[in-house]
Amino acid sequence: MSKALNRSSYQKPVKRMLRCCATQEYFNGGGWTSNPDEAQAFNDIVEAAEICVRHQLSGVELILRYNGAVSDVFCTSLR
Repeated sequence: MSKALNRSSYQKPVKRMLRCCATQEYFNGGGWTSNPDEAQAFNDIVEAAEICVRHQLSGVELILRYNGAVSDVFCTSLR
């Protein structure tokens, strides 16, 4: 028998952030910070990509993290 999915795990808000691959710092809208709580959050990947273009960011990755978590759920290179 299959186990029922724990739906509460899917209802946690996810924070989408940009992180520099070289320094592991997070984009905060005008610069970089080592604190993920200070990072700019994006509504979706399109908004994050637009910020990359607008600020000419390269060597960055998109990070997904549940609010309150201490590690990333997912990350992938954007540019």
